[in-house]
Amino acid sequence: MFISTRQDIANPGTFTVKLAVSFDPAINDYPVGSIHIESRLSDGSVGNFDSTTIELINSHGKHNPTVFISGQCKDSAQPDTKGCRYWLMIANNKTAPNQEKVADVVSFTIHDRNGNRVAYGTGPVREGDFEVQAFN
Repeated sequence: MFISTRQDIANPGTFTVKLAVSFDPAINDYPVGSIHIESRLSDGSVGNFDSTTIELINSHGKHNPTVFISGQCKDSAQPDTKGCRYWLMIANNKTAPNQEKVADVVSFTIHDRNGNRVAYGTGPVREGDFEVQAFN
């Protein structure tokens, strides 16, 4: 994702999210998978944030399924984030056949153990596509 207002001399104004997450309550006690967020945005820590737990996954919506995921993470940012926690939202703006594609939207925030914001970003997907399955 690219956010022009979060670009400066030292940062390209981009963030990347890669994930493979699932939850089957019949099999799993908790959601499983991995989440990787790379933040290169001004006004926040620059670095990589990787999930160590996935504590919540909640999806809903029929026409543009949206998922909310949160948990604990580790980071490569300096200074190191103690008690790193993430929150991630992905809106799948899927379209019907023969309709113009609407970009999916991704939002994330990283906080430390005291609740202080470490990094954040919200923007439209420029490359790729997220598939969200709504459960309710």
